[in-house]
Amino acid sequence: MPGTDEKVNWKMPAASVGDTVLYQSHEGSDQVMAFVIKVGQDTLTLWALSPGYGGVEKPSVRHRDDPRLDDSTEWRRFGTWTYAPRDPRVAQLSERVAMLEQKLRGNKQ
Repeated sequence: MPGTDEKVNWKMPAASVGDTVLYQSHEGSDQVMAFVIKVGQDTLTLWALSPGYGGVEKPSVRHRDDPRLDDSTEWRRFGTWTYAPRDPRVAQLSERVAMLEQKLRGNKQ
């Protein structure tokens, strides 16, 4: 169990509005894709996608590694989040777009 200092000093991983994360309503449930719609000091508000329904706002969601979750079952009822894996093709596409932009700038000179 984490010590008091670790709990006090723990910082939520960085997240920004618009980021894609994975939301889990409770331990053992499936993770679903969610979008960050608000960033707090220790929590995120998410728009969790719900197949066949659209989406649901999930307020006060703590990161799954937050050691303070052990102190409060109340906090756990809001679910947890973690980073969604990045698709490596996005980096490849970004690199290709940058090369095309550079070629276009070169042709205008």
